[in-house]
Amino acid sequence: MALVLSVGLLTGLATGNANAGKTVKAPIPITLPVAQTGTITFANVLSHVSDIPQTAWQNVQDVIAANKTAPKVNNVVHQGPNTKLDVVGGMPRVQAILTRSEKLWAGFSQVKNFYLLMYNAQDEPWAEKDWAITGKAAKASAGDIKGEIQRIAGNCQKSTAPGKFSGKPTNCRGADSSAIQNSDNAILTFGQGGEGAANDSMVTTGGIVGHEYGHAVQAAQWIGTSSVSRSYDANTFAPCWLIEGQGNSIGWAVAADTYDMYSTMIKDRPYGQGPSTVTDYSEASLLKYLTSQGPGQSFKPNGCISNGGVYSLGYTVGAAATEILTAIAGPQSTMALYALGARGQDFPTAFKNVYGITWAEAAKVLSKVLAAEYATFGPPPQ
Repeated sequence: MALVLSVGLLTGLATGNANAGKTVKAPIPITLPVAQTGTITFANVLSHVSDIPQTAWQNVQDVIAANKTAPKVNNVVHQGPNTKLDVVGGMPRVQAILTRSEKLWAGFSQVKNFYLLMYNAQDEPWAEKDWAITGKAAKASAGDIKGEIQRIAGNCQKSTAPGKFSGKPTNCRGADSSAIQNSDNAILTFGQGGEGAANDSMVTTGGIVGHEYGHAVQAAQWIGTSSVSRSYDANTFAPCWLIEGQGNSIGWAVAADTYDMYSTMIKDRPYGQGPSTVTDYSEASLLKYLTSQGPGQSFKPNGCISNGGVYSLGYTVGAAATEILTAIAGPQSTMALYALGARGQDFPTAFKNVYGITWAEAAKVLSKVLAAEYATFGPPPQ
């Protein structure tokens, strides 16, 4: 493990300030820029396309193994009285994945209390009442409690757009991780027993737990700032391909005890959100996708968060892009981007400081590699 990156070690790095007035000295447990000393680098990645998934998975395992002690995160689990967990192995498995996740992100800011609310359709009304009580005890604001209750129901409703739902809460397949405003805490609401959950390896292996905990750590980099909405700041800083791509690559690798398990999990990932008119998966269209999600644009009317087609590609193309970065520079490099964002840097500036290559240059490399990968997957579903 490298020493925690201090402010002094940032001397000479590029500067940028996308979140002026909301900065904090977020710790970074790796030396920046990350040295290009591994088997796969930006310079040679096109010659190692087939090696990327296993290299990325192994890099995640190596970091977890190196961090012997997990940070002191208090995981508070509330399970509905009629709810059977979809994760094979039940609560012990969930707790094991949380511990692995905490070890992976050791050295970065993490939450103090991580609340997990797990419920099926029968227990959905119970979940709303339970969170109203828990949220009040956790000193969440009334608005925060109300918003979380809407997301609790949303996990069991039909999604009409990113963050928007309709219909009765009957199919509990969703999960949502949010920072609790004005606190160092976060909550994961996790619907159980939904249609097809028992056949979804992301769910049964607990990959979704690693995914959602990663969101809590993304936002945790803004702990100590003047922000009242850490999730908003994290999602404003990062492009949508990284917001969800980190979870569907690194979060899954955390839960995968073996590479065979990970390879099974990612088998259906390339088109896992269905066909899209956003890209034809060619190098040119993938480059446009990666570079069109400008800093600070996520929540704009035409930003990636409000555009379901663009946002959903984060789970697929974004996951593959994050996997490439993990193979090149390790998983912690991706969270270092968020930490620098909390320090006030915009995404392109942070990217150059983490990887030693400009975002414009890296995006060209990533689009070439992604196109090569997608060429092996066959055409998207109709």
